[in-house]
Amino acid sequence: MDNVIHDELENAMAQFENPKFMCTKDENEEPNIALVMTWTVYDQDALVYGDFMTYKTKNNLEAGNNKLGLCVLTQDLENWMIKADFKGYHRNDDVYEFMAMTPLFRYNQYTNARAAGLAHAFWASEKYSQSKIGVLSSYVKARLSARKVPQKPSEEGNMPRNVKDRMDKMTAVKVVCYIDKDGYPSAFPAFGMASASENRIVLDRGPEIDRNADLVDGQRVAISLVTLEPAAFQLKGTFRELDTKSAYVELDRVYTCSLPRPGLRVDIPLLERL
Repeated sequence: MDNVIHDELENAMAQFENPKFMCTKDENEEPNIALVMTWTVYDQDALVYGDFMTYKTKNNLEAGNNKLGLCVLTQDLENWMIKADFKGYHRNDDVYEFMAMTPLFRYNQYTNARAAGLAHAFWASEKYSQSKIGVLSSYVKARLSARKVPQKPSEEGNMPRNVKDRMDKMTAVKVVCYIDKDGYPSAFPAFGMASASENRIVLDRGPEIDRNADLVDGQRVAISLVTLEPAAFQLKGTFRELDTKSAYVELDRVYTCSLPRPGLRVDIPLLERL
Protein backbone atom coordinates (compact mmCIF):
# COMPACT_ATOMS: atom_id res chain seq x y z
CA MET A 1 0.00 0.00 0.00
CA ASP A 2 1.38 3.40 -1.00
CA ASN A 3 2.19 5.97 1.64
CA VAL A 4 -0.12 8.95 2.00
CA ILE A 5 2.93 11.21 2.14
CA HIS A 6 4.52 10.69 -1.28
CA ASP A 7 8.02 11.83 -2.22
CA GLU A 8 7.06 15.23 -3.62
CA LEU A 9 5.03 16.13 -0.54
CA GLU A 10 7.74 14.81 1.79
CA ASN A 11 10.30 16.98 0.03
CA ALA A 12 8.03 20.01 0.34
CA MET A 13 7.66 19.42 4.08
CA ALA A 14 11.40 18.90 4.50
CA GLN A 15 12.09 22.46 3.33
CA PHE A 16 11.94 24.54 6.50
CA GLU A 17 11.30 27.71 4.48
CA ASN A 18 8.02 26.31 3.13
CA PRO A 19 5.11 27.47 5.32
CA LYS A 20 3.04 24.80 7.06
CA PHE A 21 -0.28 25.83 8.58
CA MET A 22 -1.58 23.65 11.42
CA CYS A 23 -5.35 23.49 11.88
CA THR A 24 -7.10 22.28 15.03
CA LYS A 25 -10.47 22.72 16.71
CA ASP A 26 -11.87 22.98 20.22
CA GLU A 27 -14.81 21.23 21.87
CA ASN A 28 -17.20 23.76 20.30
CA GLU A 29 -15.94 23.03 16.76
CA GLU A 30 -14.20 26.41 16.66
CA PRO A 31 -11.34 26.27 14.12
CA ASN A 32 -7.86 27.46 14.98
CA ILE A 33 -4.91 27.93 12.62
CA ALA A 34 -1.23 28.48 13.40
CA LEU A 35 1.88 28.84 11.27
CA VAL A 36 4.10 25.95 12.42
CA MET A 37 7.20 25.75 10.23
CA THR A 38 8.72 22.74 12.02
CA TRP A 39 6.38 20.05 10.68
CA THR A 40 8.28 17.33 8.85
CA VAL A 41 8.11 13.60 8.13
CA TYR A 42 9.34 11.35 10.93
CA ASP A 43 8.74 7.96 9.30
CA GLN A 44 6.53 7.28 6.27
CA ASP A 45 3.10 8.68 7.26
CA ALA A 46 4.20 9.62 10.77
CA LEU A 47 4.61 13.40 11.01
CA VAL A 48 6.24 15.39 13.79
CA TYR A 49 6.55 19.02 14.87
CA GLY A 50 8.28 20.93 17.64
CA ASP A 51 5.96 22.63 20.10
CA PHE A 52 7.05 26.26 20.35
CA MET A 53 4.64 29.18 20.92
CA THR A 54 1.53 27.13 20.01
CA TYR A 55 -0.48 27.64 23.20
CA LYS A 56 -4.04 27.43 21.80
CA THR A 57 -3.13 24.65 19.37
CA LYS A 58 -1.61 22.58 22.16
CA ASN A 59 -4.60 23.18 24.42
CA ASN A 60 -6.96 21.91 21.72
CA LEU A 61 -4.94 18.74 21.22
CA GLU A 62 -4.40 18.02 24.90
CA ALA A 63 -8.15 18.42 25.50
CA GLY A 64 -8.69 15.37 23.28
CA ASN A 65 -9.52 17.13 20.02
CA ASN A 66 -7.01 15.02 18.09
CA LYS A 67 -8.27 15.70 14.55
CA LEU A 68 -5.90 18.02 12.74
CA GLY A 69 -5.12 19.36 9.31
CA LEU A 70 -1.93 20.64 7.69
CA CYS A 71 -1.74 22.98 4.72
CA VAL A 72 1.70 22.81 3.11
CA LEU A 73 2.69 25.67 0.80
CA THR A 74 5.85 25.97 -1.30
CA GLN A 75 7.69 29.06 -2.51
CA ASP A 76 6.22 28.38 -5.97
CA LEU A 77 2.67 28.45 -4.54
CA GLU A 78 2.17 24.70 -4.89
CA ASN A 79 0.11 23.40 -1.99
CA TRP A 80 -1.39 20.30 -0.42
CA MET A 81 -3.83 19.61 2.39
CA ILE A 82 -3.13 16.76 4.83
CA LYS A 83 -5.55 15.26 7.34
CA ALA A 84 -4.10 13.44 10.31
CA ASP A 85 -4.80 12.06 13.77
CA PHE A 86 -2.72 13.46 16.59
CA LYS A 87 -1.02 10.74 18.63
CA GLY A 88 0.46 12.70 21.51
CA TYR A 89 3.48 14.65 22.72
CA HIS A 90 6.89 13.11 23.25
CA ARG A 91 9.64 14.21 25.63
CA ASN A 92 13.05 12.70 26.26
CA ASP A 93 12.73 9.90 23.73
CA ASP A 94 13.72 9.15 20.12
CA VAL A 95 10.88 11.23 18.66
CA TYR A 96 11.89 14.26 20.71
CA GLU A 97 15.57 13.80 19.86
CA PHE A 98 14.67 13.64 16.16
CA MET A 99 12.95 17.03 16.39
CA ALA A 100 15.68 18.51 18.62
CA MET A 101 18.25 17.77 15.91
CA THR A 102 16.39 19.70 13.20
CA PRO A 103 18.04 23.03 12.20
CA LEU A 104 15.70 25.44 14.01
CA PHE A 105 16.21 23.80 17.40
CA ARG A 106 19.75 22.47 16.98
CA TYR A 107 21.50 25.70 15.99
CA ASN A 108 19.48 28.34 17.83
CA GLN A 109 20.14 28.86 21.52
CA TYR A 110 16.97 30.95 21.88
CA THR A 111 14.54 28.27 20.75
CA ASN A 112 13.88 24.96 22.38
CA ALA A 113 11.04 22.58 21.63
CA ARG A 114 9.03 21.91 24.77
CA ALA A 115 7.83 18.66 23.24
CA ALA A 116 7.59 16.86 19.92
CA GLY A 117 4.04 16.35 18.67
CA LEU A 118 3.44 13.18 16.65
CA ALA A 119 0.58 12.66 14.18
CA HIS A 120 -0.41 9.98 11.67
CA ALA A 121 -1.46 11.18 8.22
CA PHE A 122 -4.27 9.19 6.60
CA TRP A 123 -5.18 11.46 3.67
CA ALA A 124 -3.51 14.01 1.41
CA SER A 125 -5.08 16.08 -1.33
CA GLU A 126 -3.85 16.36 -4.86
CA LYS A 127 -1.35 19.11 -5.54
CA TYR A 128 -2.81 22.53 -6.24
CA SER A 129 -0.88 25.41 -7.74
CA GLN A 130 -1.48 29.04 -8.55
CA SER A 131 0.42 31.26 -10.95
CA LYS A 132 1.35 34.87 -10.23
CA ILE A 133 -1.23 35.92 -12.80
CA GLY A 134 -3.79 33.77 -10.99
CA VAL A 135 -2.94 35.46 -7.69
CA LEU A 136 -3.37 38.89 -9.27
CA SER A 137 -6.67 37.92 -10.89
CA SER A 138 -8.07 36.51 -7.65
CA TYR A 139 -6.97 39.56 -5.68
CA VAL A 140 -8.55 41.98 -8.17
CA LYS A 141 -11.82 40.01 -8.04
CA ALA A 142 -11.88 40.33 -4.26
CA ARG A 143 -11.20 44.07 -4.36
CA LEU A 144 -13.99 44.60 -6.88
CA SER A 145 -16.40 42.64 -4.69
CA ALA A 146 -15.61 44.71 -1.59
CA ARG A 147 -18.26 47.31 -2.42
CA LYS A 148 -20.96 44.62 -2.15
CA VAL A 149 -20.09 43.76 1.46
CA PRO A 150 -22.64 45.18 3.93
CA GLN A 151 -21.11 47.51 6.51
CA LYS A 152 -21.93 47.15 10.20
CA PRO A 153 -19.91 48.61 13.08
CA SER A 154 -18.94 46.28 15.93
CA GLU A 155 -17.09 46.52 19.23
CA GLU A 156 -15.03 43.39 18.55
CA GLY A 157 -13.23 42.07 15.51
CA ASN A 158 -11.87 45.40 14.31
CA MET A 159 -8.49 45.12 12.63
CA PRO A 160 -5.87 47.60 13.84
CA ARG A 161 -4.39 49.70 11.06
CA ASN A 162 -1.21 47.61 10.85
CA VAL A 163 -3.25 44.40 10.43
CA LYS A 164 -5.61 45.93 7.87
CA ASP A 165 -2.67 47.25 5.84
CA ARG A 166 -1.09 43.80 5.79
CA MET A 167 -4.38 42.17 4.83
CA ASP A 168 -4.50 44.44 1.79
CA LYS A 169 -1.06 43.36 0.57
CA MET A 170 -1.35 41.07 -2.42
CA THR A 171 1.98 39.47 -1.46
CA ALA A 172 0.79 38.46 2.02
CA VAL A 173 0.06 34.78 2.59
CA LYS A 174 -3.55 34.21 3.65
CA VAL A 175 -4.95 30.79 4.54
CA VAL A 176 -8.56 30.00 5.45
CA CYS A 177 -9.23 27.24 8.02
CA TYR A 178 -12.63 25.62 8.53
CA ILE A 179 -14.13 22.38 9.83
CA ASP A 180 -14.83 19.99 6.97
CA LYS A 181 -17.89 17.75 6.69
CA ASP A 182 -15.93 14.80 8.12
CA GLY A 183 -15.15 16.76 11.28
CA TYR A 184 -11.49 17.35 10.43
CA PRO A 185 -10.04 20.85 10.22
CA SER A 186 -9.10 21.76 6.67
CA ALA A 187 -7.60 24.80 4.95
CA PHE A 188 -6.70 26.39 1.65
CA PRO A 189 -4.59 29.40 0.56
CA ALA A 190 -6.71 32.42 -0.35
CA PHE A 191 -4.54 35.09 -1.93
CA GLY A 192 -7.69 36.74 -3.30
CA MET A 193 -8.57 38.33 0.01
CA ALA A 194 -8.71 41.95 1.17
CA SER A 195 -10.35 44.15 3.76
CA ALA A 196 -13.81 45.52 3.01
CA SER A 197 -13.84 47.53 6.27
CA GLU A 198 -12.19 47.33 9.70
CA ASN A 199 -14.28 44.26 10.62
CA ARG A 200 -15.06 42.66 7.26
CA ILE A 201 -12.83 40.68 4.90
CA VAL A 202 -13.88 39.92 1.33
CA LEU A 203 -12.58 36.91 -0.60
CA ASP A 204 -12.70 35.38 -4.04
CA ARG A 205 -14.25 31.89 -3.79
CA GLY A 206 -12.19 30.39 -6.62
CA PRO A 207 -9.83 28.36 -4.37
CA GLU A 208 -12.78 27.17 -2.27
CA ILE A 209 -14.63 25.98 -5.39
CA ASP A 210 -11.53 24.30 -6.83
CA ARG A 211 -11.21 22.20 -3.68
CA ASN A 212 -14.94 21.47 -3.28
CA ALA A 213 -14.76 23.02 0.17
CA ASP A 214 -18.40 24.15 -0.02
CA LEU A 215 -18.33 26.61 2.86
CA VAL A 216 -21.83 27.55 4.00
CA ASP A 217 -23.27 30.80 5.25
CA GLY A 218 -22.81 31.06 9.01
CA GLN A 219 -19.84 28.68 9.19
CA ARG A 220 -16.98 29.57 11.52
CA VAL A 221 -13.58 30.20 9.95
CA ALA A 222 -10.10 31.15 11.10
CA ILE A 223 -7.66 33.02 8.86
CA SER A 224 -3.87 33.04 9.08
CA LEU A 225 -2.23 36.21 7.78
CA VAL A 226 1.55 36.12 7.32
CA THR A 227 3.82 38.77 5.82
CA LEU A 228 7.55 38.99 5.16
CA GLU A 229 8.39 41.47 7.96
CA PRO A 230 7.95 38.84 9.54
CA ALA A 231 4.55 39.27 11.14
CA ALA A 232 1.71 36.81 11.67
CA PHE A 233 -1.89 37.22 12.79
CA GLN A 234 -4.95 35.04 13.24
CA LEU A 235 -8.40 36.42 12.50
CA LYS A 236 -11.62 34.61 13.40
CA GLY A 237 -15.16 35.17 12.28
CA THR A 238 -18.27 33.98 10.49
CA PHE A 239 -18.35 33.14 6.79
CA ARG A 240 -21.04 34.92 4.76
CA GLU A 241 -21.98 34.31 1.14
CA LEU A 242 -22.26 37.21 -1.28
CA ASP A 243 -22.81 35.07 -4.37
CA THR A 244 -21.33 31.98 -5.99
CA LYS A 245 -18.04 33.76 -6.73
CA SER A 246 -17.40 35.91 -3.68
CA ALA A 247 -17.94 35.92 0.07
CA TYR A 248 -16.96 37.84 3.16
CA VAL A 249 -16.08 37.16 6.79
CA GLU A 250 -17.61 39.00 9.74
CA LEU A 251 -14.66 39.28 12.11
CA ASP A 252 -15.04 39.00 15.88
CA ARG A 253 -11.47 38.19 16.99
CA VAL A 254 -8.01 39.33 15.88
CA TYR A 255 -4.84 37.94 17.47
CA THR A 256 -1.16 38.61 17.00
CA CYS A 257 0.90 35.43 16.55
CA SER A 258 4.33 37.06 16.68
CA LEU A 259 6.76 37.95 19.42
CA PRO A 260 6.81 39.57 21.89
CA ARG A 261 3.21 38.61 22.82
CA PRO A 262 1.88 35.77 20.67
CA GLY A 263 -1.79 35.07 21.31
CA LEU A 264 -2.63 38.64 22.37
CA ARG A 265 -5.99 39.97 21.19
CA VAL A 266 -5.51 43.20 19.25
CA ASP A 267 -9.07 43.91 18.06
CA ILE A 268 -10.12 45.65 21.28
CA PRO A 269 -8.34 48.38 23.25
CA LEU A 270 -5.82 47.13 25.80
CA LEU A 271 -7.73 48.70 28.71
CA GLU A 272 -10.79 46.61 27.87
CA ARG A 273 -8.74 43.40 28.19
CA LEU A 274 -7.76 44.13 31.80
